[in-house]
Amino acid sequence: MPSDELVVLPAPNLDKAPARYDNEIDELDAHCQQLARDFLRENATIRDQSLTQLRDWIAKHPNIKRCRTDARFLLRFLRTKKYSFINASHMLERYLACRVVHPHWFKRLDIEDREMCGLVEAGFLYPLLEKDARGRTVIFGDAGTLDPKVYTVGHGSRMHMLVGETLYDDASVQCAGFVLVYDLSGITMGMLGLVTLNDIRDLATYLNNAVPMRIQELHFVNTPSLALKIANYTLALMNEKLRNRIMCHRSWEDLHKKVDKRLIPQEYGGKIPKEDHIAAFKQRCRIYRPQLLALDEMDYEVGRDMDSCKKSHVAEIETGTVGSFRKLQLD
Repeated sequence: MPSDELVVLPAPNLDKAPARYDNEIDELDAHCQQLARDFLRENATIRDQSLTQLRDWIAKHPNIKRCRTDARFLLRFLRTKKYSFINASHMLERYLACRVVHPHWFKRLDIEDREMCGLVEAGFLYPLLEKDARGRTVIFGDAGTLDPKVYTVGHGSRMHMLVGETLYDDASVQCAGFVLVYDLSGITMGMLGLVTLNDIRDLATYLNNAVPMRIQELHFVNTPSLALKIANYTLALMNEKLRNRIMCHRSWEDLHKKVDKRLIPQEYGGKIPKEDHIAAFKQRCRIYRPQLLALDEMDYEVGRDMDSCKKSHVAEIETGTVGSFRKLQLD
């Protein structure tokens, strides 16, 4: 679609208790309807009641000052947590809080930002054009495109959030989830030097508790041995469900046994060139730009409980109470 015909989505209402709520939602196809019913415990009654309950909680929450309350946004959290109100409200709280605590990781998701646009055009991270046979959205990353002389771990985190925030409102994504594929062949010591242990701890904590993202599979391809130590440290911080969904592959041929090769970029064995996937993602970022920028206007007052929760989680890991886990190995 030519740029002069681009229709951008309007910025959402951030009034925590609007006079009228936005109840518009996407209609689910037959496959997603079954997923929502069988795995998320969703039906029209539960969905409507849960939206009402979560909106009432937001309106009365003293720390939430400004927040999206539209159905698409709230369903991110309700579907991720399978309609457990307690879990969904806790995740929303942490989502809002982490945007305040680490704005350099979660804010300014702007395709017009020179550095962000540079990473998008380089192909650091982008969703692929076609979904897999199970209706899941596939996200592809090339770690080697992040130049440590130009970019920081903050840029990498913002890129992940940019991709996520353009997809989280999609009903098919909320129901079927994501498959992530990372090419790690280009990782260097300079890149690894950008990440501190505190960064890893904080990012893992937020990934576990604050990101409304249903990760179904996570594939690392061509993982260099120098990255395994950091990868395994990171793995120790993840919840058990996510740990069990991570796979390491020595080659693209190994990946093709798990992920349909036709889906991935042509340069890695697929059928659609990398530049086509990236161009479509850039267009998506422009369409969502007003919504992405509006996220920075949400307002949450962070209390002491946020910091104490994080410290408790880290202490639990360091004393070994999380338990043993399967380490990533190069087969």
